[in-house]
Amino acid sequence: MIISIDGPAGSGKSTVAHLLSKKLRFIHFNSGSLFRAVAVFLKENGYNFSHLTPECDMPKFNFKVEFKKDEMRVFVNDLNCTAHLRDNDISIFTASVSTNKHVRFQIDEFQRNFVKQHNVVVDGRDIGSHVFPDAEVKFYLDCSLTERAKRRFTEEQKKGNKIALKDVELQLAERDEIDKHKKYAPLVIPNGAIIIDSTNLTINQVLEQMLKHIKI
Repeated sequence: MIISIDGPAGSGKSTVAHLLSKKLRFIHFNSGSLFRAVAVFLKENGYNFSHLTPECDMPKFNFKVEFKKDEMRVFVNDLNCTAHLRDNDISIFTASVSTNKHVRFQIDEFQRNFVKQHNVVVDGRDIGSHVFPDAEVKFYLDCSLTERAKRRFTEEQKKGNKIALKDVELQLAERDEIDKHKKYAPLVIPNGAIIIDSTNLTINQVLEQMLKHIKI
């Protein structure tokens, strides 16, 4: 069974996907971590991100994922990228990486092959619309830009990162523009998706709403 959760950056997709997968005893597959891992791999290998375009050629990536202690570990060409997936500069690089059609093709192929043998909750930005359009249950998790910025700002503070709230909001707004206007698989509300606005909801309230729509 495939449950997809799409939505803009910072809407709480990964957090609720993690809780939902634990509740259902499914695997939580975070598709965004694969794009972030590619960004980590390219950075570690001295790639100049200013040269990255939607059409430019990219190397062959061999992906491997491991699930240990509620963590999805991601390897690209044998490099363990997990520790740096949430670095602030990687978040910025990932926005560009996600627009490249060759990266997307490789990641889409890996995801589709992986889920053939598992029950999964998959979160991302094009899961129910592009990667798994036939997912049994689709959600679109929305949230206001202001609230998303506040949440992301709090996360950065807990990590000890010094960044202004206005800069966080600006980064999210820029990411929204990139995601919604990508040439390949832009961020849209998937056909048949259940829309949940988490702006004024706790994560547990979002989880409760989702569980009402899932029958196993």
